[in-house]
Amino acid sequence: ATDATTRTGAEAQPPLAPPNFGKAPDGESPFVTLPTGTQVKRFKEGAGEEARVGSKVAVQVQGRLVNLNGVNFYNTKDNNPDGFGAVPLSFTVGKGEALPGLEQGVVGMKKGEIRRIIVPPEQGYLRNPGLEPVPMNAINQNALDSVVKNPRRDSTVMFDVKLERLK
Repeated sequence: ATDATTRTGAEAQPPLAPPNFGKAPDGESPFVTLPTGTQVKRFKEGAGEEARVGSKVAVQVQGRLVNLNGVNFYNTKDNNPDGFGAVPLSFTVGKGEALPGLEQGVVGMKKGEIRRIIVPPEQGYLRNPGLEPVPMNAINQNALDSVVKNPRRDSTVMFDVKLERLK
């Protein structure tokens, strides 16, 4: 099994574990802050097996730049090369294919579950610029670069994620 602390090309990460959501006073699931600073909120609970380290997941993702008032820089719905529907983002959890903060936020998700994952700069593109999700066009890449490559800006990113498939 792949341990998140042994990834190559990225700094050592604590072991990936699912968050404990509990309940907020209004009955909604609150944001949970993981040990790495990544924040996770569940909007819709899924069913079935949970994603864990080593799981191959396929997710629909929308990525937004917190510092630029939520400008969208990535959306799997834009990835529709053949006209037959959006192609989800696929990666193996804990293998270092996706941003560490995104992987951390996916752990514990079940099929059909929807989460919002807020990824701090250290768990996102600041230290891991080549990892998924990679913007699909130059305009979106420029928007991401304008935040990540500017030391005066906070490069926190936010992902809305729906788990479609799990192996």
